[in-house]
Amino acid sequence: MDNDAVYAHARDFLSRVPLLSSDPEDCLRQGAGSSRPAVTLTFAQSLDGKISRVDRRLLLSGEESSAMTHRLRAIHDGILVGIGTVLFDDPQLSVRLLPVSELSDVRHPQPIVLDSKLRTPLTARLLTGPQSNPRLHPPWIVTGPGYDRQRRVELERAGARVVVVDDCDESGHPRLTAITAALRRLGIRRLMVEGGARVIQSFLESQLVDVLIVTIAPVLVGSSGVPAVAASAMDSLAITPLSYEPFGRDIVMAATIQHVSAHK
Repeated sequence: MDNDAVYAHARDFLSRVPLLSSDPEDCLRQGAGSSRPAVTLTFAQSLDGKISRVDRRLLLSGEESSAMTHRLRAIHDGILVGIGTVLFDDPQLSVRLLPVSELSDVRHPQPIVLDSKLRTPLTARLLTGPQSNPRLHPPWIVTGPGYDRQRRVELERAGARVVVVDDCDESGHPRLTAITAALRRLGIRRLMVEGGARVIQSFLESQLVDVLIVTIAPVLVGSSGVPAVAASAMDSLAITPLSYEPFGRDIVMAATIQHVSAHK
């Protein structure tokens, strides 16, 4: 498949997911109002449900499904990952796999990192990238009130914005409801969540996810892999597919989630 066809396929697939093609306010759960962004949770997994290896990076998405992911990034205001993803993968979280004619006008999403201990390296590409490319956004780093003051100064000097959320759990981690409310106040209307495993699990349990997009790669990882979803959560989640189809060697599914326990 040539690049033009790959990009067209990605655009067509996402345009047929109603909750992504409509105004983000329309896809918020009843009662949520405008207190949080519309949330899309997305990740790639192996056939046996693993998103990475314990000891090294694991590239699961093929060319076609990667183009879909970058198209998905382009329609979101913000893209959120956990500090583990930053330390392990050093991602850019930018939009690159689009037609050349669109790249000059593309709106890169705002990178957001959940980092309660402010461990984001000063050499991370999220910080160094915007220094050489002004069209990229320096990251927002979300932490709780117990953060290291000196580390905050260092990160802000490197270009980051530290967002302090006071509502935390017993471990000192900001609660997702408070995080998403803070991001909405900062102008994020549509939020894309990419991982890693703890972040995926937390959002699945939070009842904050409006759209779920999963790429399934024809790979078996085995016992050395990190599961996308903990077994304890599987009984309480019901998936309602909206659309699914092949992207090259991969299968991509768009769906909504119901929390079974909430409807008993």
